[in-house]
Amino acid sequence: MRNVLPKGIVLVLLLTGCPLTNFSQGMRVLGIPLDTLLKTSTPRVDRAYITTYYRRLHLYVVSDRQDYTLRVLGRQQSLVYKPNLAWTLGLGIDYKWIGTEITVKLPFLGYNIAQRGKTKPFGATVNLNNRRFWFSAQYQFYRGFYLNNPDVLQSDWFDHHAAYPYRNDLRTQTVISHVLYQFNPLRVSVPATLLQREGQRRNAGTWVIGGFATYQHVQGDSSWVPTALQKDFSAESGFHRLNTLALGVEAGYTQTFVFKNHWFSSFTLRPGMSVLFQQSIGERQIVSTHWRAGWEGVASVTVGYSTDIFYGGVYGSSTLINRAFSRELVSTDVDYFRLVVGKRIRYQPKGIIKQIPGIK
Repeated sequence: MRNVLPKGIVLVLLLTGCPLTNFSQGMRVLGIPLDTLLKTSTPRVDRAYITTYYRRLHLYVVSDRQDYTLRVLGRQQSLVYKPNLAWTLGLGIDYKWIGTEITVKLPFLGYNIAQRGKTKPFGATVNLNNRRFWFSAQYQFYRGFYLNNPDVLQSDWFDHHAAYPYRNDLRTQTVISHVLYQFNPLRVSVPATLLQREGQRRNAGTWVIGGFATYQHVQGDSSWVPTALQKDFSAESGFHRLNTLALGVEAGYTQTFVFKNHWFSSFTLRPGMSVLFQQSIGERQIVSTHWRAGWEGVASVTVGYSTDIFYGGVYGSSTLINRAFSRELVSTDVDYFRLVVGKRIRYQPKGIIKQIPGIK
């Protein structure tokens, strides 16, 4: 006997609490998963390799976390600054082009305001995917950072202090955008690697090429480098503000392996080369600008389980930006982790839900 949910419950779950943006990899604006390009028809695929579940109702539990690491690089050591970010836990629902997630912060797993200070975050992410072409853009703002390696200040720091060094004035803005072309889109499913609306049935891989643009603004009321450490850093590292723009090309490969029909593992690796422009503003508003050759890189891994009824797994990605081949001032890592356990339910829309464009 197939599961059928009452239409009123579905409408409330789909339309109540839809966020403006969702930071997870199944990206949405106003509840719409934008990797479908708002298409209401089932996408064309090679069905020997991919099974689509766009006509199923997806109910799932999700936990995720985005991590951010900012390194100020010295001659022999680095300062590692981090925002205090929490794991989240919540529920999600998807049907065709509409869906939402409602999550709350988990007050453990390292999330300790008394020890690491308070961070004010804001972010927005959009993915557009018509299978052959993929565009992604992410904006992230943080204010409030703690120094994750206080031993550079004092080797026995925690023998004398209960908390990490914290600076509420430090703030960053980061924009990361990519445009990609996939050579084997009908046999490799990106939605399957994101643990939801599709399933990969057979091993498949694809080469990808594209370009990227990243921008970062770093600002503080005083130097990021404490006075006691400035002799170990270049004079330019005493900046109050730093603007970095990188333009480049990237190429890589995505591969999915399927084991015993329902278990799968997928990985992506995309290194890129860039031209890096940096402008630092230090004390007395002294401006220093440089052009450098640089590189960036993206890597992701998924391990999951998928059937017609149940699905789940863990997804992780890491993006390295602001890398220069020489005289590097700042480097940034953006990491994302997502755990999902869900159920696919056969659902026939009726009544008011059936009148929503693209739902029937």
